[in-house]
Amino acid sequence: MRTWRARRNLADVPGTDDLPRHRHRRGRLTQSIMAELLGVDERHYRRLEHGEGRISTDLVEDCVRILDLNPAEASALYVWSGHRPPGAVAPEHPDVPDDLLELLHRVGHGAYWSDDTYTVLAYNRRAAWHWPWMQRPGANVMEELLAPHSQGRAQCRQWEIHWAPYMVAELRRSAVVDVEHDRIQRVVRRVRRSAEVRRIWDGDERAEMSLHPYGTVRPMVLPLAGRVHLSVEALAPLAHPGLRMIVGIPVDFTEPDLPVGPPPPPWPAPPPWPADPEAGGAEP
Repeated sequence: MRTWRARRNLADVPGTDDLPRHRHRRGRLTQSIMAELLGVDERHYRRLEHGEGRISTDLVEDCVRILDLNPAEASALYVWSGHRPPGAVAPEHPDVPDDLLELLHRVGHGAYWSDDTYTVLAYNRRAAWHWPWMQRPGANVMEELLAPHSQGRAQCRQWEIHWAPYMVAELRRSAVVDVEHDRIQRVVRRVRRSAEVRRIWDGDERAEMSLHPYGTVRPMVLPLAGRVHLSVEALAPLAHPGLRMIVGIPVDFTEPDLPVGPPPPPWPAPPPWPADPEAGGAEP
């Protein structure tokens, strides 16, 4: 909450017009202003920021509004406060129905279905050419693109700017909101074994979280097209909320014709993740 409060500009906070005595604080949203806007004692609010006080759902709602939290951050605050996020959907792990598989193979761009742990369940032929590593059984997008020396990460241009922060923001949310989801928590633990990932995870002062940063344009290297930019889009079927179709839509190139024959084979799987620095050993 401290980091969210620190990034908020006082001029953008509703209800501060009646607080002229605070304007000289260089536009900072202080603890005293938060307490006044929430209608609580400043000492009580200070305890809330330190995780020592109880936050009611009404107080959480007010904090979400005042701090202008995005849906992922709001969900995390509800969980931190001991409440179930509004409209939370239990994770599912459905197989991909035949009609959705047919839809996948009709998409004219590289596309794949994944579950709520970022594990690839099905991919079309163009995706196999664009991202050969998906052909490995059980390929996990987060682990492939965050792991050192992996084929997927090698395809990500400007990885530390255009790829890692988005993926870490998604997993940072999952680490809090999906705390009872064992499979996604295992993914979180594994990627955090990378020193580079931990540095990005712990070093972002904004404590940014994201439900799905799709629609972002990211630079990549594709076997058939070279250095390109892709808009990463996602679709989720209402009947199967645990599924998502991810599509890489070209921004600065035209999809090439696919060669006759099979796509190139994937690289060998990346080396095992380092031992867990927090647990003192490797996860079985």
